[in-house]
Amino acid sequence: MTWLFESIGKYITHIGNTLGELTQNSAIANILIGAGAVLGAYFAPIVGLIVTCFVLTLIDMCYGIAVAKKCHKKITSEKNWKGTISKLWHEVLLLGMARLVEFTVLGTEGVFVLTGGITIIVSLTELWSIIENLNTLYPYGPWKMIGKFLKKKGEDYVGMDIDLKDGDTSNSNVAKEPQEDCC
Repeated sequence: MTWLFESIGKYITHIGNTLGELTQNSAIANILIGAGAVLGAYFAPIVGLIVTCFVLTLIDMCYGIAVAKKCHKKITSEKNWKGTISKLWHEVLLLGMARLVEFTVLGTEGVFVLTGGITIIVSLTELWSIIENLNTLYPYGPWKMIGKFLKKKGEDYVGMDIDLKDGDTSNSNVAKEPQEDCC
């Protein structure tokens, strides 16, 4: 058993020497590399979930800009980029906290109940917004039916009703007929 501890000690010493050579024995650089490794190992299992949320959020932003252009609304970087960056930050924060609860409280390393649930809810919300934007851009497309399908599947998956405005079963934010002045 002592050979195991000696082997581990040799590997740790070797890693330390290698880091020392790379960072020229700078304590701050070693701490930053160590912190990066810990964060990388912590977030590695949920990178796919984070990327999914990011991609859908950015696509939604692009369609939102297209709708704003079609409706002749002013497009500002403050509204678009700051809002999108804030949304992306909050998504990472929520997924990180869910991962923390899963890892420390629930003790699960491979089962992503909370992070998966948050990803589903964020993804469905972004998809819903994308469909609203598509329906505004192309009112004769199949977007209303796709929205109803997503609503039904989302309710089945999360086990709760998705309430729309005034008890409407369709999306009340979507134009019913094509209009010249869409917004």
